[in-house]
Amino acid sequence: MPDLNADKIPVHVVLLGHIDHGKTKLARQLSDVISTAGLDKHPQSKERGITIDLGFTAFTLKNYLVTLIDAPGHADLIRSVVAASTIADAAILVVAANEGPKIQTGEHVLILDGFKIKNVIVALTKIDLIRPEEIPTRIKQVRSILSGTSLVNVPIIPVSGLTGDGIQALKEALVNILSPPERLLDGQLKMPVDHAFSVKGSGTVMTGTIHRGRVSIGDLIEIYPDRQGGRVRSIQVFKQSREKAKAGDRVGIAVAGLDPNRISRGCYMATPGSLRIVQELEIKAKMNGFYKGGLHPKMMVHLTIGMPTVSGTVYPYVNEDGKKIIKEKVEPGEEFNALIRLGEKITAEVGDPVLISRLDLPVTSLRILGSGNVINMDIEAITFFREKIKQGMVRGTHQRGYILDQIARSKIGAEKFLNLQVKTYSGIKGTITETFGTKGSVIAKMERDVQEGDVVFVRILRKYKL
Repeated sequence: MPDLNADKIPVHVVLLGHIDHGKTKLARQLSDVISTAGLDKHPQSKERGITIDLGFTAFTLKNYLVTLIDAPGHADLIRSVVAASTIADAAILVVAANEGPKIQTGEHVLILDGFKIKNVIVALTKIDLIRPEEIPTRIKQVRSILSGTSLVNVPIIPVSGLTGDGIQALKEALVNILSPPERLLDGQLKMPVDHAFSVKGSGTVMTGTIHRGRVSIGDLIEIYPDRQGGRVRSIQVFKQSREKAKAGDRVGIAVAGLDPNRISRGCYMATPGSLRIVQELEIKAKMNGFYKGGLHPKMMVHLTIGMPTVSGTVYPYVNEDGKKIIKEKVEPGEEFNALIRLGEKITAEVGDPVLISRLDLPVTSLRILGSGNVINMDIEAITFFREKIKQGMVRGTHQRGYILDQIARSKIGAEKFLNLQVKTYSGIKGTITETFGTKGSVIAKMERDVQEGDVVFVRILRKYKL
């Protein structure tokens, strides 16, 4: 049994990797203590021979108490991978040497990049299955998939979960990238729940990693968004009882009077009355440059906001002249703001990380669209506009300006353009001052001379109905 005393600095390291690339064997090599669902305890994990839920184990490494989060590698279980990444301080990305990087490896790189987890090591596992001279080629392939991300220069350590070769080098590399994380010790309690179950004589036990604040035996807590509450009866850190716990601790907390069937991953344990429940919010995000599709208004996506992953409808927009203008398409690599309407109520806070994905796409395709943060949850008075571009052409000069044709089809239609700005594609601006004739032509005053036949356009903003 390792020394799990409270003087050790708790850090949380997520194990990510494609299915059957050796994560669980690696966790067995590293770990001293097994906790909730650790090392494939789930019955279906044993039956199918794969990790299907988050597993938690622990070991000490110099001054650190390392919680190792074994995330499932199967493509269908990416929600659990994302959930694990939201509570991680560092990561070990697992790539099997006999197979090399896969589609899910790329997704895991984007998840780590999106959640700004920069303390990362790549464990090149199963080196016992290839010839030693093949290892440099595999390392080069891994470097290629890391290019273009914040992880391009992370250490790559060849290991074998079967023989133990390279495990000590992996631990040394892990020590080198770890640093004491900044913890939010002050403020009201907030802990995302990853497991909840009933224990006879104790009540409902919830496990998780405390994000903010402190908790002690006897404290009143509330579960969000469910809003049921109770009093803390006991606290454990990897099977060792504690009177209290703080931000950064991996805990099991027993509370009497709760219904565990109403608590699931994505719920939060918190100080009563301290969190908000929302179904609409605004985010600031950036599209993944590797995702070849675009993001369009009213597109259905999946959003991981903090711990929960829910479906939602996205309305991307740009801010111009104090107005929010709907953006018809967000291109790969582009930054944008968006209003999100969620399919269900969740708990969220301004600043929470957001991952945008399309989990309905085939597992053979890249499903990570982008990432960002929550910027606003007060949505009531927001008005959106849609942009329409009307194109016309300079017919010639007039004593009061220039005659523009094709702006409208009739005089009545042309009247709607009065006082609007007109612009050429070379950047010369003007203002439409009056109608001309009966066939929709107008007169515009231009800031500089334009030529007959020059193409002009008028930008019209109309209220957008969500």
